[in-house]
Amino acid sequence: MKRVNLLLSIAIITFLSACSDSSSGTSGGATPAAADVPKKESGIKTSELSVPEGFTFSTEREVTFDLSVASSQNDRGFMSIYTEFNEGAVDYTSQIILTPMNDSTEFKSSMMLPNHVDKVWVEIWYPSALGSEIKQMIDIVDNTVIATL
Repeated sequence: MKRVNLLLSIAIITFLSACSDSSSGTSGGATPAAADVPKKESGIKTSELSVPEGFTFSTEREVTFDLSVASSQNDRGFMSIYTEFNEGAVDYTSQIILTPMNDSTEFKSSMMLPNHVDKVWVEIWYPSALGSEIKQMIDIVDNTVIATL
């Protein structure tokens, strides 16, 4: 019985000493190194931050397309629109639209595009006149793409 009480007392003292605060200096442990202590940073508090009027966390926006063909091509052709290109070299995996077109067709539509896209590449081609494609880069102005190709 005495042995059990002695073991329980040792266990309780061990648990209590492990839970003591080392920064108070009562446990006699070493003080933490300067790198371990978080430094107080001077700066703006979260409550003091201001957000500009109209700011949103949206990563995309709605863009309206209004495209038509001015050529005298009566045959059925196709229009492709791409978002990724560099100096005329088009990344064909970035195609967002493929639609039939001819001189009497207007393409009007709206779609969501990422905010970083500020220009699109438009190609109009006709199976009966390969090699005479219309290729043009068009700026997105006020979330609108308007052109007559």
